Amino acid sequence: MEELKNSLIIVEGKTDTQKLKKIYGDSIKTIETSGAGINDKILNNIKKASKNNEIIVFTDPDGPGKKIRERINLEFPGKVKNAFITKQDMVEGKKKIGIAEATEEAIRDALDNLIEFNNDNQTISWHEYLDNDFYLKENRTIICNYYSFDSKTSSKTLFKWLNWMGNNVEDVKKIIEGKNNGTN
Repeated sequence: MEELKNSLIIVEGKTDTQKLKKIYGDSIKTIETSGAGINDKILNNIKKASKNNEIIVFTDPDGPGKKIRERINLEFPGKVKNAFITKQDMVEGKKKIGIAEATEEAIRDALDNLIEFNNDNQTISWHEYLDNDFYLKENRTIICNYYSFDSKTSSKTLFKWLNWMGNNVEDVKKIIEGKNNGTN
């Protein structure tokens, strides 16, 4: 919990906040986006809170969650860390997919392995991305599994996120070949 003391975690809803408080205690700070309904008021609240807190985006592994993540990372370039869970991280028997339905172990793992995005990075060109077959489904799946991204992440989004993380062609090749032991 100490490492999250000065963090502000952006989640989608009240049940996500409740789940995090159950795991980490009442002192954890969250802002809820009310699902995909993120608006200027919420962004202003994040901006104010970010002056004294690190921003962590921890959204559901689905389309609306990705849209919220993208919007916040674009609004606060170079200042955002991201936590990821996958659909496989849900408590068995749960039909919904989200932070509130994820296992405690998956949530702790996600918040222990934050990924910083900096949307000013262009470390892989689109040409390199295509020439090295990173766009192919089997390669995207390997890369997504490595970072705990949703395995259905689009090629365009993966390209963008690999750049935002500062990966180069060799980094990605090592991931695909299984030679990269830890996360960036």
